[in-house]
Amino acid sequence: MTINTYCQSDQVDASTQKKPPLLTTVDGWIVSNQSDFIQPLSDYLALWPNTSFHPMGEFELRSGLNNLKQTGQPDVIFIDGECDWNVAMTLIQDAMKPLCPIILVTGNSDTNLLRQALRKGVKDVLTIPFDEQELDQILFECAESKKANQKQGQVSIFMNAKGGMGSSVLSTTVAHLLTLEKYSTVLIDTDAQFGCVSGLLSTPPKFLLNDALKQVKTMDEYALNGVLTKHSSGLRFITSRSDALFNSVPEFSANAFHHFLEQSRSTHSHIIIDMSRGLENWSSPALTMADHVFIVVQQSIPAIREAAVLIKQLRHLFGYQHQQIKVIVNRYSKSINIKPEEIKATLHTDQLLLVPNDYTTVSASSNLGELLATHFEKTQLVKALRDVTHIIAGQSVEESKGLRRFFTFLRS
Repeated sequence: MTINTYCQSDQVDASTQKKPPLLTTVDGWIVSNQSDFIQPLSDYLALWPNTSFHPMGEFELRSGLNNLKQTGQPDVIFIDGECDWNVAMTLIQDAMKPLCPIILVTGNSDTNLLRQALRKGVKDVLTIPFDEQELDQILFECAESKKANQKQGQVSIFMNAKGGMGSSVLSTTVAHLLTLEKYSTVLIDTDAQFGCVSGLLSTPPKFLLNDALKQVKTMDEYALNGVLTKHSSGLRFITSRSDALFNSVPEFSANAFHHFLEQSRSTHSHIIIDMSRGLENWSSPALTMADHVFIVVQQSIPAIREAAVLIKQLRHLFGYQHQQIKVIVNRYSKSINIKPEEIKATLHTDQLLLVPNDYTTVSASSNLGELLATHFEKTQLVKALRDVTHIIAGQSVEESKGLRRFFTFLRS
């Protein structure tokens, strides 16, 4: 049997027509005890590359509803009108809050059945034979609703005030720490000439950012994960630099980068962007979306002078407020004459994040090809970057220290 069994007679054979991706993934259940109902509907729904539907008999339905916290709630449920759909509806309504769209598929065109189904909470009734486009429309609306309600991930940018301040090491470590804290995280290296993120991660990239931007308009969630490289820790990243011998610096499209960031935000909790080269026209969409901008300086007059100019540009060109811009003093040392209070006064900021100078640890990490948080997690350097991580995650430094003391107490 095919979907044509249920469709009107003038419909073409749908089983041979592949469908374009929906706006986002749609996961659903097909509730029936009859394989003759499940199979043709499953085959048709599988024509979309980003749908996943699971057949549910009575036992599987009860089990699925009892384990919603582990398995997650479906986006839509199709119920066979030949089964005891009243019982199925009662089970679903008792277990599922809020209720997802439920579609009753039946050969009974009685208007009393339609009224009864709608009173029970059924969103729509497909009467066999139905128009294939009716089924398509249900999936379109489901994907649109899910996309509109998806929580957007936060964007955090790390920028050097001037060259060599260390934003790449900091952004990579912070992205790794977020991943270790079970946040789904993407790290983007925008430097097409000197980007070093893949080297810091000791993982060669599968694709470059330019490759992703070329196909971004047709990219769905599965394609996005395909162009991102996955580190052994679970961190996903993409770089811009090519190792080809004869390779010119690509021209990136600001519009394409905007779409790429929107896709990434819809599927990940945190987007960390290493913009070590500073402001560039094509990367401006990141600045319009950013929740946090970390400017990396060191205790030197040229670095602080450049940071002051950069902060002024961010405030006047992009409308940033004081609290959105954080200054990180990298390689901080008490022995250097330029003190934190002087940097605060010059940059008109109330808070500095001090990352201590630890050349030995950073050098050992780079030479061993190991991330700082993997083998040097107890150093003051990593502890300072963990505080940056908690700021990004929306937790104050004081709260994070209190939690660490609490968990230390529990372990003692």
